[in-house]
Amino acid sequence: MGSVTTLTDQVREIWEEVLGISPIEDDDDIFDLGGHSLTITQIIARMRKRLDVEVSLDDFFDNPTIAGIAGIASSLGDD
Repeated sequence: MGSVTTLTDQVREIWEEVLGISPIEDDDDIFDLGGHSLTITQIIARMRKRLDVEVSLDDFFDNPTIAGIAGIASSLGDD
Protein backbone atom coordinates (compact mmCIF):
# COMPACT_ATOMS: atom_id res chain seq x y z
CA MET A 1 0.00 0.00 0.00
CA GLY A 2 1.17 3.58 0.16
CA SER A 3 2.28 3.46 -3.46
CA VAL A 4 2.09 6.68 -5.43
CA THR A 5 0.03 6.59 -8.59
CA THR A 6 1.76 8.65 -11.25
CA LEU A 7 0.03 10.60 -13.98
CA THR A 8 1.35 8.05 -16.47
CA ASP A 9 -0.22 5.23 -14.45
CA GLN A 10 -3.55 7.09 -14.33
CA VAL A 11 -3.50 7.64 -18.10
CA ARG A 12 -2.60 3.97 -18.62
CA GLU A 13 -5.52 2.87 -16.43
CA ILE A 14 -7.95 4.94 -18.52
CA TRP A 15 -6.55 3.58 -21.81
CA GLU A 16 -6.77 0.00 -20.53
CA GLU A 17 -10.40 0.51 -19.43
CA VAL A 18 -11.51 2.09 -22.70
CA LEU A 19 -9.56 -0.20 -25.03
CA GLY A 20 -10.15 -3.36 -22.98
CA ILE A 21 -6.47 -4.28 -23.24
CA SER A 22 -3.97 -4.86 -20.45
CA PRO A 23 -1.13 -4.28 -20.06
CA ILE A 24 -0.42 -1.32 -22.32
CA GLU A 25 3.16 -0.09 -22.40
CA ASP A 26 4.20 3.58 -22.33
CA ASP A 27 5.29 3.52 -25.98
CA ASP A 28 2.42 1.48 -27.46
CA ASP A 29 0.64 3.39 -30.25
CA ILE A 30 -3.07 3.83 -29.61
CA PHE A 31 -3.87 3.25 -33.27
CA ASP A 32 -1.92 -0.03 -33.31
CA LEU A 33 -4.01 -1.09 -30.31
CA GLY A 34 -7.25 -0.55 -32.25
CA GLY A 35 -7.99 2.95 -31.00
CA HIS A 36 -9.94 5.36 -33.18
CA SER A 37 -11.67 8.71 -32.83
CA LEU A 38 -14.57 7.35 -30.75
CA THR A 39 -12.34 5.53 -28.25
CA ILE A 40 -10.07 8.56 -28.05
CA THR A 41 -13.09 10.74 -27.31
CA GLN A 42 -13.95 8.39 -24.42
CA ILE A 43 -10.36 8.62 -23.13
CA ILE A 44 -10.46 12.43 -23.36
CA ALA A 45 -13.74 12.54 -21.38
CA ARG A 46 -12.36 10.26 -18.65
CA MET A 47 -9.14 12.27 -18.44
CA ARG A 48 -11.17 15.46 -18.10
CA LYS A 49 -13.33 13.96 -15.34
CA ARG A 50 -10.63 12.13 -13.35
CA LEU A 51 -7.50 14.16 -13.99
CA ASP A 52 -9.01 17.59 -14.67
CA VAL A 53 -7.00 18.04 -17.87
CA GLU A 54 -8.26 18.77 -21.36
CA VAL A 55 -6.27 17.11 -24.13
CA SER A 56 -7.47 17.35 -27.71
CA LEU A 57 -8.08 14.76 -30.38
CA ASP A 58 -5.19 16.31 -32.33
CA ASP A 59 -2.90 15.63 -29.35
CA PHE A 60 -3.49 11.90 -29.86
CA PHE A 61 -2.59 12.11 -33.54
CA ASP A 62 0.62 13.99 -32.69
CA ASN A 63 1.47 11.89 -29.60
CA PRO A 64 -0.33 8.53 -29.86
CA THR A 65 1.32 6.90 -26.83
CA ILE A 66 0.68 6.92 -23.09
CA ALA A 67 4.03 8.64 -22.56
CA GLY A 68 3.14 11.34 -25.10
CA ILE A 69 -0.33 12.02 -23.73
CA ALA A 70 0.88 11.94 -20.11
CA GLY A 71 3.54 14.49 -21.06
CA ILE A 72 0.92 16.78 -22.57
CA ALA A 73 -1.37 16.34 -19.56
CA SER A 74 1.52 17.13 -17.23
CA SER A 75 2.35 20.33 -19.09
CA LEU A 76 -1.34 21.37 -19.04
CA GLY A 77 -1.43 20.89 -15.28
CA ASP A 78 1.56 23.16 -14.71
CA ASP A 79 -0.22 26.51 -14.96
